[in-house]
Amino acid sequence: MKLPGKYVAGFIDGEGCFTIVISKHSTKRLGLDARLHFQIELRCDDIEILQHIQETLDCGYIYHLNYEKYGWKPHVELKVSSFREITEKLIPFLEKYPLRAKKRLSYQKFLQAVQVFSQKKHLTLEGIALLRTIRQNMNQFQPHS
Repeated sequence: MKLPGKYVAGFIDGEGCFTIVISKHSTKRLGLDARLHFQIELRCDDIEILQHIQETLDCGYIYHLNYEKYGWKPHVELKVSSFREITEKLIPFLEKYPLRAKKRLSYQKFLQAVQVFSQKKHLTLEGIALLRTIRQNMNQFQPHS
């Protein structure tokens, strides 16, 4: 069942996470691998709403996460990590239904990172440095004085 776009945008405002992942990778030319991820993680008993969000966004995969070692209930995660899905599905959705809370600030940084990837700069050391700078400034919300 598809959900109203404004509802999903509000859900993303509250529970969504935009991330830039940079990890060591022995087979990559630079020895580094950069990726973009969008995810929503919820307790497993909320899987139905996550499935509806996935259907509404028309992208991503749902993963089951086990946090038993922490004494937590199982979780589920909707993750979009395909660059094509990010650019062709997620971004157009969020252009149509913009974020309204402070999460939009992280999303704006995420869009900067998308440009780095679009221009293939993530395949250079300079591009990796730029992604690290963008990532450092994500999720840094200062209260208004």
